[in-house]
Amino acid sequence: MKFTVSSVAKSTARLGSLSEFTRIPDAVLETPLLLLHTRGASVPHLSYDLLQMVSTESHILQMPLVTLVEHTKNVKTFGKGIAEFAGLKEYLNYVPVQDSGTTTPEGYHEKNSISLWTRGGRKLIDPQTYITCIEALKPDMFQAIVDGDTTSNSSMKRVKRSVDDTVKFAGICANLKEKSEALKDTPMLACITGGYNIKERLRCITELKGLNVAGYVLEGFHTNGESATNLIWEDLEPVLTETLESLPDNRPRTFHGPVTPIVLLKLVSIGIDIFDATFPWLVAERAGALVFPNSLLKGNAPITETLPSVKFPIQIKLGEKDGSLENENSKDELVDRVFEINLKDKLYFNDTRPLVEGCSCYCCRKYSRSYVHHLSATSELQGPILLMMHNLHHYINFFRSIRLAIRQDQLQDLHSTLEQFVTSRRS
Repeated sequence: MKFTVSSVAKSTARLGSLSEFTRIPDAVLETPLLLLHTRGASVPHLSYDLLQMVSTESHILQMPLVTLVEHTKNVKTFGKGIAEFAGLKEYLNYVPVQDSGTTTPEGYHEKNSISLWTRGGRKLIDPQTYITCIEALKPDMFQAIVDGDTTSNSSMKRVKRSVDDTVKFAGICANLKEKSEALKDTPMLACITGGYNIKERLRCITELKGLNVAGYVLEGFHTNGESATNLIWEDLEPVLTETLESLPDNRPRTFHGPVTPIVLLKLVSIGIDIFDATFPWLVAERAGALVFPNSLLKGNAPITETLPSVKFPIQIKLGEKDGSLENENSKDELVDRVFEINLKDKLYFNDTRPLVEGCSCYCCRKYSRSYVHHLSATSELQGPILLMMHNLHHYINFFRSIRLAIRQDQLQDLHSTLEQFVTSRRS
């Protein structure tokens, strides 16, 4: 895999591209890049045909190992890798360790392994087992095994342990990768951990410098799922700024998790290159439709209606182990719905408008808010399908606008437009 930075804006936001993948050598993907999130090697709620209706462009599918680990024996027996096994061979794929869209339980630490929370329960994975799974999946790119179990509240002992284990795991993975005929040419991303401690993050970078890695993943800021949507930029910025200054410019930087669009723009502005599409999925899961302004183009219809106000984040039940709603092991999480409308709200009972005026997605062209409200209120299966089609379409267009804004030095204008939208809904 080759990463090329084509330009750097005044804000340090970067335009670049990923190319020269072994399996699909003609593929060229522009950065900032959106990874399409999958669970069990399928974009949630969308069949292959429906995904094609959302976008026919080249994409990289994010396929978390935690959703595939129970099936690696079958994929290995199949022998052609997860892309063909899932019927998605025209898409590139990337295997991270955890599912960044679902909350990862904290505090389950082992000396030489990490915990994966699958449908079958907790599974311990050491680096050797991990590389064996990766060999079976044959991804186009994968993440080194990582101890990213830190947040802003983590103790210094936990932070240091996360760095020690991450460096140790990365070294073992790199050695096993070099010895593997199946993986020796497959790009591996190393992980930078250290919680919110700048000194520990810089130590992690220093100790990883001897490894030949294709890029870096900024881990350890949240525990995935809704915790990522509640990140505070003022806490993130100083840590990320110093961390990124110490990373090589010729390697892509990845940030996993469903961060809000405003935080995502700020991450882009300081030089993060790759993100995932867990945010539009989480919004669809709670019957939400994304309505935030995702473009500066004059041809796009502006949002002129007065949307329901959203004063504060609300508390909802989230599954402790798998992040799903209404789980018996659930706990309260703060959820901010300022970027969406809630289609379960009776306000939309007779609303014949599309989810977003001027949106060209299949849902907005064919159906009304009233119809999607009915589907959501009655828990019809078509509800999350239509919402996912809209949300993913909306987010893919958002990334097109981000790249265009960087190219035209208008990233701050896009950020200001989002800020004004949020302020209008808070009033």
